[in-house]
Amino acid sequence: MARLKKQLPKAARVYAKTLFDYAQSHGGASALREEFVAVLEAIAQTKGLERALNLAALAEEKRAQLLRPLADKASAPLARMMKLLELKARLALLPAVLELFLRMEEAARNVRRAVVVSAKALDANQLATLAGGLAARNPGYTYLLDNEVDDSLIAGFRIEEDGLVTDTSLRHKLDETRRSLAAA
Repeated sequence: MARLKKQLPKAARVYAKTLFDYAQSHGGASALREEFVAVLEAIAQTKGLERALNLAALAEEKRAQLLRPLADKASAPLARMMKLLELKARLALLPAVLELFLRMEEAARNVRRAVVVSAKALDANQLATLAGGLAARNPGYTYLLDNEVDDSLIAGFRIEEDGLVTDTSLRHKLDETRRSLAAA
């Protein structure tokens, strides 16, 4: 699940922080992690559900109906959050709230996410080696890496982490050489 570049609504941050603080004070946020990942996957796999949640013309009652199967199986904290979002006519924010909650929970465990963009798909061993290198560069953190392919890089890779880009690609090196020759 690639979660890095998506811009999430500010209102979702308030709900996510409230849910995170509640979870921390009632046994820990990690207890809800699995459920929230499953809910996000269910929303993503249900064709048209996320799009329907964001339709302005769709009444909040209809949104609640669409999410009822998830709400019926939800833990108490998630069920309460869904009810609150329904009452505030903000059920469309549910995926963003859960996404932000998961980011907060990962940050509490010193887990960082990054995207490795490479000319060719990387295998699990290559990603593990890169994650180990990033962890060595930033002691105390564990890295979860997503791999995206961009064949315009020619060779090498680019790591994108929280707005910081480390580019070791051949395309970047060629561009740097071109700029330095043009400046001379």
